[in-house]
Amino acid sequence: MKNNNYSFYALSIAALLFTSSMISSCNSTEEKEEQVLVKQGFQIPELLEREKDLSYDEFLKIREKFNKLSFEAGNEKTKIESLIKLSEIYIYEARVTGEHPYYYNAALVTLNETLKDTAKMTADQHFTALFYKSTVQLSQHKFNEALITGKQALALNNTNSGIYGVLVDANVEIGNYEEAVKNCDKMISIRPDLRSYSRISYLREIYGDMKGSVKSMEQAIEAGAPYSEYKCWTIVTMGKMLENHNQLDSAMAYYQFSAKERANYPFGIAGMASVEAKRGNYAKADSLYTVALNAVPEIGFIIDQAKLYKKQGKKGEMKRLVPRIESMFQEDIESGHNVNMEYAFFLLDFKKDYKRALDLGLKEYKLRPNNIDVNRLLAFAYYANGDNENAAKHIKIAMKTNKQEGDLYCISGLINKDQKQIKKGFAIDPYQDHLFADRARKMI
Repeated sequence: MKNNNYSFYALSIAALLFTSSMISSCNSTEEKEEQVLVKQGFQIPELLEREKDLSYDEFLKIREKFNKLSFEAGNEKTKIESLIKLSEIYIYEARVTGEHPYYYNAALVTLNETLKDTAKMTADQHFTALFYKSTVQLSQHKFNEALITGKQALALNNTNSGIYGVLVDANVEIGNYEEAVKNCDKMISIRPDLRSYSRISYLREIYGDMKGSVKSMEQAIEAGAPYSEYKCWTIVTMGKMLENHNQLDSAMAYYQFSAKERANYPFGIAGMASVEAKRGNYAKADSLYTVALNAVPEIGFIIDQAKLYKKQGKKGEMKRLVPRIESMFQEDIESGHNVNMEYAFFLLDFKKDYKRALDLGLKEYKLRPNNIDVNRLLAFAYYANGDNENAAKHIKIAMKTNKQEGDLYCISGLINKDQKQIKKGFAIDPYQDHLFADRARKMI
């Protein structure tokens, strides 16, 4: 979920890049790694078992398809096409199950196998393999690499709307917002659908146009296929956007909608938990987070649950979750996932390790200095380290697009000693729970 720790948008990239072509593991981390990292030659990574409550009927169809494709991959004539379709399954399962370290690596290994000899591929296969690889790179937060791979795919096919979605996402995360808008215009001109409308919504949100953002997200939801994970993800995205602007009743309605559209949808359940926490229904919120986590091992859910305990003063319960969160970050890092920004916010909020958080923020800044969220992180980190001069420099960049985000105005007000900005921040989102929220409240 979107909070100061994990960017909801960055986590949702892969979910919006695929269409309806698709119909938590019990293994240990070590076993999963062994299933992907083979000592000699390429082997097809295994399909992990899903939790029974996680759309298991859908999984049975996917498993049947997986077995068929695995068999066909043994035939030289059908190998490439089968491997590409298997990579699509891995990407989808990463989204549904939350097993990101395993499945994104499985997809990359499989796609790289197909790209070893492009002379054997058709133009369409070459394009699709590059397109899928770029989406995995986005999901692993390797945004500069994704942009390069996406442009390679675009050179092979400039009429596919999905590849423009990759370019939108990569440019947004790098901080090339004007270029992202151009690519989004091209995307929707080719195919106005859930993927393109959702991107218009996010770009409008970045530029401070909340009415336009909500309207575009409504169009995205209407364009989504019933029951699909992609539609439900979009519904939850709408809910989170409304929640972050103090429209709790509307947000709850969207979260409930997602859980009805797709039974036991964990991201919808976690959204309900977030609203219940803000309403002061802590026990209900805790139970909902537990339900969501039983379905999907999503780090954002655990972070939010830890924040819930922190809000209640349950330091023991919160501290018990911290090692688990750190372990999950480490697993992501070892699998090749860039979590500099997300880990830095965790260090600020839970470990009070301001220096290390700043170091990670600066590391990410070298990769994408124009991104507003990276600069927001640096504003928090520099302020935490008592460096107001650099904090002011970065908050100025963070606010350059006029994004209407509560904590953005709050930290800006603290840095600049501007009470009006702090008041505006809490008017947007009165439920802020970041490191300096209490300090800011005392100033108004």
